Amino acid sequence: MNQPMQPGQPGQPPQYPPMPGQPGQPYPPNMQGQPYPPYPPYPPQKQGMSGGKIALIIVGVVFAVLFLGGLLVGVLAVATVPKINAAKNKLELKQLGDLETGLRNIAVDNAKKMSLKNPTLADASGRDFYERAFKKKLLDDGLVNKICSLNSSDSPADKSFIDGGGSLPSTSCSYTAPRGGELLSLMIRKGSKRTVLITFNSRNWNNYANDGVPVVWSDGETPVFMTFDEAQRDWGITRAEWDDPAGKLFGKKAPFDHTYE
Repeated sequence: MNQPMQPGQPGQPPQYPPMPGQPGQPYPPNMQGQPYPPYPPYPPQKQGMSGGKIALIIVGVVFAVLFLGGLLVGVLAVATVPKINAAKNKLELKQLGDLETGLRNIAVDNAKKMSLKNPTLADASGRDFYERAFKKKLLDDGLVNKICSLNSSDSPADKSFIDGGGSLPSTSCSYTAPRGGELLSLMIRKGSKRTVLITFNSRNWNNYANDGVPVVWSDGETPVFMTFDEAQRDWGITRAEWDDPAGKLFGKKAPFDHTYE
């Protein structure tokens, strides 16, 4: 029990006993006459992190995740983009090979060979040749989609122009072509006389700037990409000529002197 309050002297405030547990003071006995055990000391209060520190940690973690994510995307892009470009290059050459086969099939069909002598086809070249060749059924209509580069803003034409009164849009043709009247004689040129039958037109010339331009040779060699360095080394083509194919190469300088837009 707590010690009773001691009365003071008259005119003085009462005297209170010292608080239990103060230095030099005994603990008061309990009701059974036994002293209370000493109170255990309070454990020190744990110091927690402030809200500002937690916010900084969260921001740091977010930035770390974003950085690592961006780094991973960059690594994957570096590894993947060349593979995608290589695959697209092969498909570009594959469809050029299909187009070349279509042209060479004309040479083994007497009726089609006779059609090439018609002035409307004999004088036609480039896009105009393709349009007339489709209309005259010299080329299968399945090739309409294959005269558009796979790495271009050009889009395949609606095949309705073949039997209708329409025309082949310029933006639906990415390649050059010889004059119809020269096609058969050009397709037998070999060796030092070989020439390019088909390549990109000037609008699509830089579709694969790092790889050069695809070319279909007259001697039947598998379509390949020709770089500027090869054109300069083997044909003496200058940088100015290479950069202006419409004005300085097509129909003017070997091996592009027999192909037109």
